Amino acid sequence: MVEPAGTALVGAAVWGQALYHSWRPRRVGIYGAPKVGKTTLDRFMTTPGEMEAIADEDRTTHEKMFKIIGAYKMPKPTRKRIGWEGQKRVVYSADIGGQERFWNLWIEDMVTRGVEAVVYMFDERAFKGGDEGLQQIAGFRFLVDRLITRDYRYRSLWSRFRGRRYTPRVVMLIANKADRFFDETASKLWHDGRIGEHKVFDPFRDDLIRLQKAGIPTKRSFMATRIGWNVEKTMLDLLTS
Repeated sequence: MVEPAGTALVGAAVWGQALYHSWRPRRVGIYGAPKVGKTTLDRFMTTPGEMEAIADEDRTTHEKMFKIIGAYKMPKPTRKRIGWEGQKRVVYSADIGGQERFWNLWIEDMVTRGVEAVVYMFDERAFKGGDEGLQQIAGFRFLVDRLITRDYRYRSLWSRFRGRRYTPRVVMLIANKADRFFDETASKLWHDGRIGEHKVFDPFRDDLIRLQKAGIPTKRSFMATRIGWNVEKTMLDLLTS
């Protein structure tokens, strides 16, 4: 027979843990090549709802610190609050461009903020090939190379200090725009909890293995940011550890 006092203590502990997780800020880095849905995800986490298509002229870009020369300005992270089935998390993330000239900003954002969870987004073009698909694959390889070799570029003594020991707790690879490729096979794998076996992840498997060998845990998920499908659930899974 379970003592009432013991039950109360367990309940209080569970409640306290839920409260802690719901208010503790989580530093998340969201990266990926152009047009994969990073800005849409950033906006959805800020205010969930029906999302419009983002015009090319509104896509994320960054100015240089000294107009013509120098490094690009680092965007400031903003606070979001996400929830799913009673669970809540506070997320701080920044919207960073996906063009190759901005890839170093991904690394600086990770190291300077001490990002706990890294999200790399891609879409079905990575599997189909072509220049845009190859850029998505190259972006992930760039990210993995820097994490494994700790080849970080520093803009300050503080970031240099943090970079000496920095490693994210988890890297999540997200196949976005799942409404375009979610077929019968994807449905079965989803039901069985085996989405990582889907062919859309094939171009990234070698780099996922490299991360595993380097001691960096990885996760995979499907998402469709524009219609808000599986967004909150994926982010809660990312931050549940």
